[in-house]
Amino acid sequence: MNINLEEKEIIIVALGDSITNGVQSDGSVKEEDTFRYLLQQSLIQSTGQKIKVINAGVNADISTLALNRLERDVLRYKPDYVTIMFGVNDAGFFRPDGPVADTPRVSKEEFKASLLKMIDGISKVGAQPVLVTPVPMSPSYHLADYPPYVKHGLNYLVDEYSDIIRELAKKLNLPLIDVHRKFSENPNTQKFVPDGIHPDKRGHRLIAEIYFEVLNKLL
Repeated sequence: MNINLEEKEIIIVALGDSITNGVQSDGSVKEEDTFRYLLQQSLIQSTGQKIKVINAGVNADISTLALNRLERDVLRYKPDYVTIMFGVNDAGFFRPDGPVADTPRVSKEEFKASLLKMIDGISKVGAQPVLVTPVPMSPSYHLADYPPYVKHGLNYLVDEYSDIIRELAKKLNLPLIDVHRKFSENPNTQKFVPDGIHPDKRGHRLIAEIYFEVLNKLL
């Protein structure tokens, strides 16, 4: 007797901020344009498996706040893989509820500690954490002329926070999706981030390709 068991759906949760959320209120990036949607389609086509990529991106989010929604937005889906992309907001001087500050929203120590807690929580439910470095800011960022950026370089802090992510991936032997490096190596990608922070359709296509390269191998 042949028993046909229904093929298991592989669940990937994409945890992050507005870059992960992707959709733009002006309609310039729709859901079907996001790297999440494109990644899901590419993985299904490549593997022939049932795959669902769930959006756990929240606009203006930072790693410390994301910890508070880990159970609600990530773990309850019983994921197989969780991609974690934070850094731009954490490293930023911008404050969503007040004037520009002179320190990052999240210190390097807090950032590292928050990532470790996420990794631990995700691992405890049997899912695979996948670390992701953030998209670097482009010169069109509205605070590009802020003195520390002028002095040290627009992405000097984003670079440092990306290094923290790389170091954790190496130390803990975790998969790494190095979006930051791919964008940084090609200056032409700056035009894919027209407002300085958020990728346009072209940017999302590139991010999807970078994610796919790693996740396709894992699957």
